Amino acid sequence: MPRRLPKYCTEDVDRHGNPRIYFRRSGQKKIRLKGIPFSEPFMEGYRLALEGKLQPEQVTRRPKAKPDTVRWLVEEYLGSAFFLDRCPAPRTRQVRRRELEAMCVKAGDEPITAITSKVIRKGMDRRRETPEAANDFLKALRGLFAFAVQYEHSTIDPTIGVKKLRSRNPEGWHTWSVDEVRQYETRHPVGTKARLALALLLYTGARRSDVVGLGRQHVREGHLKFRVFKNRLRKHVEVEIPVLPELQEVIGATPEKGDLTFMISDHGRAWSSGDSFGNRFRDWCTEAGLPHCSPHGLRKAGATIAAENGASEAQLMAIYGWSDMKMASHYTRKANRKRLAGDAAHLMVPRQTENEIVPLSSSVDSGGTNSPKNVRKNNAI
Repeated sequence: MPRRLPKYCTEDVDRHGNPRIYFRRSGQKKIRLKGIPFSEPFMEGYRLALEGKLQPEQVTRRPKAKPDTVRWLVEEYLGSAFFLDRCPAPRTRQVRRRELEAMCVKAGDEPITAITSKVIRKGMDRRRETPEAANDFLKALRGLFAFAVQYEHSTIDPTIGVKKLRSRNPEGWHTWSVDEVRQYETRHPVGTKARLALALLLYTGARRSDVVGLGRQHVREGHLKFRVFKNRLRKHVEVEIPVLPELQEVIGATPEKGDLTFMISDHGRAWSSGDSFGNRFRDWCTEAGLPHCSPHGLRKAGATIAAENGASEAQLMAIYGWSDMKMASHYTRKANRKRLAGDAAHLMVPRQTENEIVPLSSSVDSGGTNSPKNVRKNNAI
């Protein structure tokens, strides 16, 4: 249900999905009220608006971009169906928009032809301390110039031939160990929301974006069935796994549960996004003395344990909702490598033979010489 606001106040959502509260009387321009509703700063602004002492913010409109400039191309790209098709996820669009708008601050009035491969490489060099940020910059420009070439705004794509920087963390998120799981469980016992979050992440293999939406309506005949949130606008991937007894025990022992979602926030509502839930889970990890652990690390830990216990690539794909064998083979290869090394490690120990070789020395040779003939004789003995 929508929350109740003071008189003349309405709630609106900006283009980034952030809620904003406005004061508006009939026939007057709306005035934005900052702060959380009914908080002291908010009520002070509301009082000034009622008394007519608070005026609408003056919006300074940016002059229209000149054709064939970088800013003009960025505006055309962000407002096109091409951009929405290539970046269907809101988070991806937000990241791409941020990169391109930051570029326009420095080079917005430059002609399109000023963006060359050399300029792009220099931009990546400035971001060399954070390779992932440099690669995001390159991805944004690749989409921009793919649009420019297709819409005939440019004949050259300067991103062709520019390679990504190698990540300094090729393993990605830290994979939880069994000892770290036990340490977390000791700090957060059964019955707490923190323990429920761990059980949902570990025993379902779901991402944080899926965990915040899981509820009783997804459980049918002992199985948990849900559609994967990631890439949901590109393809539909459904996961159906049994509810393990360990998970069922934690769910039943947790009193703080929502009506349609197992996990609820500290305000008693469902989590608005996986990001906010992930931040809260990191706080629980820090409380347990595990600041380096994350929700995705539990997903990796579950896949590692399953592969080491003999799960096949097809089974891993069914559990974790992967559509190809690339990720599944990564875990099975590591598990096979560990298993083979364990089976063959004893082969590195040299075995003792019955016929030991006598070392060559002058004391063995009765003649006092080490001629080839005597060496062969000593070795035979």
